[in-house]
Amino acid sequence: MSVTVKIVEQDAARSWDDYVSQNPNGTFLHSWGWRKVLSKTYRYKPFYIAAFSQSSKVVGVLPLFMMRTLRLKKILSSIPFGVYGGCVADNGQVLDALISRAKEIAKQEKVEYLELKNMEKVEGQSLVCKDRYVTYVKGLPAKKEDCLSQLPRKARAAARKAIGLGLSAVVDSNLLDEFYHVYAVSVRNLGTPVVPFSFIKNLACEFKDKVTVLSVRYEAKTIASVLTFLDKEKGAVLPYYGGALPEYFKCQPNNFMYLSLMEWGVENGYKYFDFGRSKKGSGSAKFKELMGFEPRDLHYQYFLNKAACMPDMSPANPAYSLPIRVWKNLPLPVTKVLGPMVVKYIGG
Repeated sequence: MSVTVKIVEQDAARSWDDYVSQNPNGTFLHSWGWRKVLSKTYRYKPFYIAAFSQSSKVVGVLPLFMMRTLRLKKILSSIPFGVYGGCVADNGQVLDALISRAKEIAKQEKVEYLELKNMEKVEGQSLVCKDRYVTYVKGLPAKKEDCLSQLPRKARAAARKAIGLGLSAVVDSNLLDEFYHVYAVSVRNLGTPVVPFSFIKNLACEFKDKVTVLSVRYEAKTIASVLTFLDKEKGAVLPYYGGALPEYFKCQPNNFMYLSLMEWGVENGYKYFDFGRSKKGSGSAKFKELMGFEPRDLHYQYFLNKAACMPDMSPANPAYSLPIRVWKNLPLPVTKVLGPMVVKYIGG
């Protein structure tokens, strides 16, 4: 199979999205809209690579962005702020052609490394692999009532406790402000910089009815909230950014929030619940497994162009222990200002 690989621009947006939506390995994060949001919010330089057959049909895509690290080193990532990325291709030959072109760009641009956020491990391309992350996806039941009964015993008991306390859930795409406050509190408490509110607004503006917010209320106060992507083509609900106020943890808001989102998904015809990425052994990974989800390895792979080793941005890295402790103790308004200045150099 002869293929032509080239960097594409706006005129290829429709054919790009058509390909991503019909390929089983394409995800919401591979869509052209993600390119527009990241370019607008962070001014990253995109390199969107597509492979074409002899009949000019798209047979593979690879979205890449050039960004700078905290040390101002250049890197290529597929894709910043995305839990998924990497190649989507018809076959191994097309995949190899896309990665070979990406490596050429990495050399031409003199970046430190190329990062591919793959689900399936790519062999034979001189890539090193970081098996730190897992993802959690499972099917939703046919009936809303079955969402609670299908939770494991402990998660079911926690959700019932929340229901008994009178927690309620509301789904509304206009709840961005209250979501952002809760999320900013949550990531500050983890010692992590928060994304800018402009990023959230740009996502909502670009994807419109494919972005919504579920908020949990207790005694008229929002105590938990989650920004959710709706992949209508694949029938998947993707809770992406979420958090809860720590003083209400005893009310089990997280169990209730994700149960409510599952129920909403069933009511609205979605077939899958994509719980997203977690680090192996982390608190979020344990929570998702307690909710009845099985982990699936994500194979983040790197082409080390100038770098001597793979990047390690994990909170477990001793180099970040002091900054994390300091960040946790900063006033929330300060983190809302400083976080967006820092996070563009991290990507996630």
